[in-house]
Amino acid sequence: METIYDSWLEYLVKHPIFDLDDADKRCAQTMQSKQTRQDSNVVNFILQHHARVIAIRDNDLFVAIASQIRVLNLSNFKDNWLRAAKEANSKDEPLSDNWMLSTPYKVLDTPEINYNIEAMSPNSNGRLLAVCGEHRLEVVCLPRQSFSDVAFAGIIPKRKVDCRTLSVGGKYYQKSKAELLKIQWHPLSDTHTHIVILGNDNMLRIFDISCDIEVPEQSFDLSPLDLVTITQPIKRLGSFNVDDQDNSDEDVVSFTLGGPSKDKSGWEPFTVFYVLRNGHMYSLCPVIPFRSVVRRSHLDNLACISDAKYQQAKSASKPDHKTLSHLFNLHSIWIDDLFQTAKIARRSNESDSLVVVSDEHHSQYPVLRQGPFVITHTDPLSQGVEATDLLLINADPVYVLALGLTNGSVHNYLLSGEIDAQWRMPVANVTHTWQKDLGLLLADAACLPKASLYEIINLKTQELPKYQTVTLMSDPLYEDTYFVYHAAGVHAVAMSTWIQPLRNAILKYESGNNPESKRELDSLLKDKSRSEVRSLVNASPFKDAFVPIIGLVLISDIYLSYSLLALTTDYRLVTRDLNMRSDEDIPEEAEKAVKAQLHTIGSEQNESKKGYEPLLSLPLFKPPPQLDTLPKQPKIVLPPGMGGPQEIVINEETLRFFSKSTEQIRRETRDLKKAASHIDGRLTTQQKEFERQLNAVRDLYFKLEKTNSKEAKEAQQQKLKEISQRHAKLRLRIDEQLRTLMKSYQPELSNEEKEWIDKLEKLSKQVSGESGYLARIKKLREQLEQQQHVTKPKTHRFAGMNPTQLKSVLDTLKQQSSDIGTVTERMEKLESKLPASA
Repeated sequence: METIYDSWLEYLVKHPIFDLDDADKRCAQTMQSKQTRQDSNVVNFILQHHARVIAIRDNDLFVAIASQIRVLNLSNFKDNWLRAAKEANSKDEPLSDNWMLSTPYKVLDTPEINYNIEAMSPNSNGRLLAVCGEHRLEVVCLPRQSFSDVAFAGIIPKRKVDCRTLSVGGKYYQKSKAELLKIQWHPLSDTHTHIVILGNDNMLRIFDISCDIEVPEQSFDLSPLDLVTITQPIKRLGSFNVDDQDNSDEDVVSFTLGGPSKDKSGWEPFTVFYVLRNGHMYSLCPVIPFRSVVRRSHLDNLACISDAKYQQAKSASKPDHKTLSHLFNLHSIWIDDLFQTAKIARRSNESDSLVVVSDEHHSQYPVLRQGPFVITHTDPLSQGVEATDLLLINADPVYVLALGLTNGSVHNYLLSGEIDAQWRMPVANVTHTWQKDLGLLLADAACLPKASLYEIINLKTQELPKYQTVTLMSDPLYEDTYFVYHAAGVHAVAMSTWIQPLRNAILKYESGNNPESKRELDSLLKDKSRSEVRSLVNASPFKDAFVPIIGLVLISDIYLSYSLLALTTDYRLVTRDLNMRSDEDIPEEAEKAVKAQLHTIGSEQNESKKGYEPLLSLPLFKPPPQLDTLPKQPKIVLPPGMGGPQEIVINEETLRFFSKSTEQIRRETRDLKKAASHIDGRLTTQQKEFERQLNAVRDLYFKLEKTNSKEAKEAQQQKLKEISQRHAKLRLRIDEQLRTLMKSYQPELSNEEKEWIDKLEKLSKQVSGESGYLARIKKLREQLEQQQHVTKPKTHRFAGMNPTQLKSVLDTLKQQSSDIGTVTERMEKLESKLPASA
């Protein structure tokens, strides 16, 4: 059976959507001539026009050829490829290209677009497609559903899809008027209809397509002549000349937006960064659509920070700090106004997202042009080198500005300070003195935004012309990666090698818990680990033979996979499968917990016996880095005159190219072999561990079978019976022992003790019985009391008794009374002792 293609992307390059007729080829040649130049003329904006003739919306691929827009549903294309490949495989036949006839492309019917399309950009919800020419901008209203309806039998003619087209800013962008340099949909727009447009007239305009397509919602004049000099020109600051009076090459050539609102964002989502032709970078803040979506936590965070800064600056002793308190107060007022509108226009489906409304009267002062950025560790641009594109990499709390230059290099600038809102304060005829003081302070060099040059990435080859267009594009999945396409091909720049450690160090430093965080942060900024740069498409393999890239899209769909599509000026599609990153590292605490758990397996029965030790060591296995990074071997794009069935001319240049390519392939093959060896060793270890686990499970199974057998159950019953009998005997012995102990510690009374107790009982009866001494004494007392109640005691005459006899009787009575008291006392003592001894 013949091997068929295993990737649908290899068939996508053959689709008729990329076919050109003669007129289309002439248009493509014109576009190619605008991608490079040899002279250093800085009057025009040839290299500042960024070609983006392919775009993607969900699973729909748009391709612009001259004035025509073609569209193909990629999901439907892959479905048909799977069906055809399965059928060819079942018939043991090679897969032909005829199946693609059932997946034709469609054409958008847009008669208003009668010019050569240079760029396309769909908005965030996929309902609008911005189409840009050199002097025209149209917005195409796309159907809500995707372009996926196809037939499965016969050849279907190309069908047109009627689309409504809106012409935006006609009075600003026409021939003999301003040229369009860059367009970008604003990510904060609630209606997804706000588009930001930069023209070569140094005007930045924001249009709300849903309200007015002729008059911009907001306009910002970025020309140097618009500035009013309030301080003396600064001779030199850092490595840039900051004198705005010299405007020879200070045309604005590109801009970038701060991205969507996040919970921990600062002022960056409300900021527009732009760059001049000479490489000077500026910022405008705050700039937002009049109807924007902002995270509630984001506004709360800004409000707290602004209030804290205001209180700190207000209580400061330095005059400059007190002056800045008015700026922070303006921050609080601006944020509070947004909160006031958000209470009414709150989104119901997202509790933490607010729709804030503003207008041109939101602030009483115009937004201040902040800049140029004070750049450290850099030199001015060489003669003839210009800036072409600007991109913000938002890896909070690390912010990087990537600047593309016409010499084929990219500068990564690390923002050193915080970007905040600033307004242009009046310095003449002021109402309050603080307005002038604040205006003078903000115009001072010390208040300019700061950045540092982190690294310079050179992408140019010796075979290219001197100057070229460089276009930057962010990665939809990874915020620390961006792509660059230009005349030499496509490069990927992955900054994760240094952004992630820098981010962790900054977070530790801001928390204040680690005293070594400041030293770690300084070490990272000093050592400067470089970004990983990979060439994905090589479009200039030979000298003076290059095919510029005029479009790039990134697919991140689960079904379509993570891949890259690049389009050359002759409309050849180049595809690359990109590698997804592996999951984040497992925390060290989790690894220790797993290791401790494995160590204690089997140790309950015998603590002295070591637990089960697996052969697989910790930390957990990670794929080799060779398989988890960007592709190392670029795809080669040959010039049209050297491709196809034409013979290869063997000369010094081709031999050098083959030698270089062979060496690179050999090096990559060696790395892959090492990775394969590493994986093979891991698989061998896992196989051994699997066998050990099988043996352990088998032993456990046999033990379980032995335990659950009939003989084992009978033996267990017999053991339980014997144990029960032994237990009964033990209980009897325990009772006997307990009785013996009771006798030892609580014995019976002896005969002498019994006789003594009997005597005591008799004495007790004599004293306290019915006719005892106590009863008789009581009776005598009663008689005595009765005698005492007699008022006139009678004189008794004792007959027959002389005084001697009376004295004798009295002595006898006294002696008896004393004996009775003694006996009573003894009886009371005996009564108190009798219960204890009984």
